Amino acid sequence: MLTARTAFASLLLASTFATGCDVLDLEGEGIGSEGGVVVSDDGRMALSIPAGALEQNVEITIEVVPGPEGAASDLYVIEPMGLTFDRPVVLTFDYDDEMLGDADADALTMVAHREADWAYLGDQRIDDGDQTLSASLMALSAVTVVIDE
Repeated sequence: MLTARTAFASLLLASTFATGCDVLDLEGEGIGSEGGVVVSDDGRMALSIPAGALEQNVEITIEVVPGPEGAASDLYVIEPMGLTFDRPVVLTFDYDDEMLGDADADALTMVAHREADWAYLGDQRIDDGDQTLSASLMALSAVTVVIDE
């Protein structure tokens, strides 16, 4: 499903250029008050930070590691862990039919590691056409996708 991922990345890039946001931290300066987008190395998870969500430049990374047992995706460690935002940011995951198996896309849900447990992220949205799952965040943490049956 490389074309869906490529289209997803292109859409993110186009939307950030249209809004005047920095796309990626290419020079090590971080993302600041103007906002921007950080994309995981595998291209499946993107964090969209709107203008005004941060007061100062922060280096934000998304590290991809093997997911916990029972997860439908890898684990995305978004750092600096615990960083809070002044406005909600949007985390978007690009899923595919292989990940779903026999499940319906509506069964997908994002969970974040909080202290010693996992918590469902609120405000989740599925876009069947683009095959994306999105949720709002106010603080950074490790996130994975599960199939909630």
